[in-house]
Amino acid sequence: MNISSKKDRLLERLVSQRMSEKIDIVLRKDKFYRNAVKRQEAAFNDMKRLKLSKKQKMIIDRAISANNHCGSIYGIVAYRLGLQDGIKLLSEINEIIK
Repeated sequence: MNISSKKDRLLERLVSQRMSEKIDIVLRKDKFYRNAVKRQEAAFNDMKRLKLSKKQKMIIDRAISANNHCGSIYGIVAYRLGLQDGIKLLSEINEIIK
């Protein structure tokens, strides 16, 4: 196995661990996230009061789910890119120090 694929596997393990285990702990403590959740709950409560038909609810659910999925993938890709940038920066700093 070459260094690049080892680095990719390590990066994927880090992303997987941080995005599944650690993120929940951090989000519970983050006031911006908690405020976003409150706004989300208020929006869903407003939507419930609309008395939408089952078909309308399914369409909205599909749209919201697709948007959430897209945002999740974006977050994972952005996090992975940030880690890659950090690794590259660390490598470059090590070269300068030598």
